[in-house]
Amino acid sequence: MMDRRFALLRRLPPSAVARRALGVIERRPRAAAKRFLDQRRSTYGDIGTAGTLRPLLRSAIPFETVRAASSWIAPAAALYCRHIFDLLGSGWVTVAHGAPCRGLDGIRYDAASPVSADPDGAWLCGRMPAAALADSRRVWRLVDPGYQPIDWQRDVKSGFRWSDSAWSADLPIGHLPGVDVKLPWELARMQHLSTLAWAYALAAADEPGLEPAERYRAEFRNVVLDFIATNPPRFGINWRCTMDVAIRAANWVAAYDLFRLFGAAFDAPFTAMLSASLADHASHILAHLELYPEGRGNHYLADICGLAFIAAALPESPETDAWLAFAAQELCIETTHQFGADGATFEGSTSYHRLAAEMVVFATALMLGLPEGRLAALRGADPGLLRTRPRRRLQPERRFPDRDHLARIAAMAEFSRAVTKPNGRVAQIGDNDSGRFLKLHPIFTTRSVAEARIVYANLDGYDGLPANAAYLDEEILDHRPFVAAAAALTRRRDLADFAGTGWLDAAFVEALAGKNTGSAPIAAARRSARPAALEIGADPQPCREIEIVATGPDLRGGLSLEAFPDFGLWIVRSRRLFLAVRCGPLGYGGRGAHDHNDQLAIELAIDGTDWIADPGSPIYTADRRLRNAYRSVTAHFAPRCEAREPARLDLGDFWLGDEAKAQCLRFDENGFVGEHRGFGAIVRRHIVIGETTIVVRDCGLPFEESEARIRCVGQRALLARFPPAVAFSPGYGKRHRDRAITGP
Repeated sequence: MMDRRFALLRRLPPSAVARRALGVIERRPRAAAKRFLDQRRSTYGDIGTAGTLRPLLRSAIPFETVRAASSWIAPAAALYCRHIFDLLGSGWVTVAHGAPCRGLDGIRYDAASPVSADPDGAWLCGRMPAAALADSRRVWRLVDPGYQPIDWQRDVKSGFRWSDSAWSADLPIGHLPGVDVKLPWELARMQHLSTLAWAYALAAADEPGLEPAERYRAEFRNVVLDFIATNPPRFGINWRCTMDVAIRAANWVAAYDLFRLFGAAFDAPFTAMLSASLADHASHILAHLELYPEGRGNHYLADICGLAFIAAALPESPETDAWLAFAAQELCIETTHQFGADGATFEGSTSYHRLAAEMVVFATALMLGLPEGRLAALRGADPGLLRTRPRRRLQPERRFPDRDHLARIAAMAEFSRAVTKPNGRVAQIGDNDSGRFLKLHPIFTTRSVAEARIVYANLDGYDGLPANAAYLDEEILDHRPFVAAAAALTRRRDLADFAGTGWLDAAFVEALAGKNTGSAPIAAARRSARPAALEIGADPQPCREIEIVATGPDLRGGLSLEAFPDFGLWIVRSRRLFLAVRCGPLGYGGRGAHDHNDQLAIELAIDGTDWIADPGSPIYTADRRLRNAYRSVTAHFAPRCEAREPARLDLGDFWLGDEAKAQCLRFDENGFVGEHRGFGAIVRRHIVIGETTIVVRDCGLPFEESEARIRCVGQRALLARFPPAVAFSPGYGKRHRDRAITGP
């Protein structure tokens, strides 16, 4: 452990190390004082103050768009109303106090005890921190009688449960095998609430197959009150990560506004409680911004975008004006900081690209939809009312999304379009934790539970639903809803045509921005230029050649090239072919938080079928051995040197060594040439596309003489010769049972 820490320190700039050390020294006494006070007085804000939340949606959402999605809305809402959730590969399971858990890969912790939740909240005694108990019970008394509470503190896979009454900053993460903090965090993001709002709209219009509309309104109200009552600010695991606090708040605001848009009414005590809790969320975000000496990434962007939704929804005041002006300022700064000129995220992950880009799109639509009077107030906001930790100032010249900002959004959507393979899934580069900001239109494939068990190894022992029940299997790798939302914001017909019609994300963005998106389409920001072909010297020896044969029409028919040098991705596409090559800088400013050892790796699809596919990343801290197996070079179709890794994997869960220093030397109609130094000397890969062949030539690595030339005719022969090292994972927590890529 100490060796790893010293290795990390050597990689950080001295100034970052000094700031880290100073921060630790400053935080400890401050945290001790804060813990002392929080344990002796209620951490809830003024829950007796009524507040009317401002409507954010500026226009109606076409009912036909909602009706067109009813095939998944009705069954998903029915499951959510019964507190049945599919959390990051858990399968659809009931999340309740004392519910049994299957365990994770043989690791299971004792089930928590069931609770008998009485209307007066006596069941909370001994569970909540003593100082917050009275307020907690006060909130619980607003919950409808008969409602059964959700266990928000539990990892529903392993069964491990964090303490309700522990101060959040003291709760450990990644401390026990099989325990995954992402499970309670995912549930507490409350991204299912918008589905309840869509169901309410359908039921209120007497659409078939739904419960009475009141059922969905009551469930939304009760589940929000349940969370507020059982998660006092700064206690329990769901205040541990600011990003998740921010995403939860944004989803509360979005769902509440959708319910109101469709005619739902809420009582004043609930509205006051929601308003007060949103203020608590804002205070927490501002006091725990995820700004670190070594950099900032999607967590900080989430903090800002969540704050934007809160500040826009809360009653207008000098303080909320300062919060909203700050959110607008930082949104503009982070969009430029976190997305390169090629439109791609700087995190080195195509899935994190969608997560971060969603944040930017929704927060930008929110800003564009602000009435002129509010914008004037933001321009005059008082910087003295903004108090953040770490310190971040409100600049004298106020920044708001402009045409250049929208051009960067158009480039983000173009990147997502480019990395989408013919089968509709994106090339899975880097980590994929299935993260979303607002989940307005999840894409489900409906199969039986029995069929799902056959497909997924993570469903071994699953019995959450009967074998013949319908199983909604979410497709995480289809990014069209995001592209549709970006198209609506930028008025790009070509992006809308790619995404297709009927996406609720696009309808929400249009309603949020109102008439302020303009009418003229926004061209994408100019991409970084493709590198000029460099002078390439003699290849290092020895060399091995892999010839992949795909019989049929010319693979080069309709050939086009797309380069994303800032991300480090090079894409060749034709009528028959999709080929992506990973070669470029590590993400997160060289830290490689979500990168894999995939330099010079390729993804290959022919005639719409995957021949070579990155396997993804199904787990983080719950199983570090498995995480590294998916990060390893052996999990990718990349140059290999015996059992060595081209970059260190032992620096931390979200650090990758930068030994490879990969560089693209040439990318044009004649092919791709790139190299890296991860094994101590130059390793070079050439890729040449012929009429019916893709030739991969690797130089500078030791090979057996018998391996000098390998010929694979067809997908099956390729998979037999180069079988995947790990099972394919189409989303966090999900693993296919068969390692082979499905296809003809």
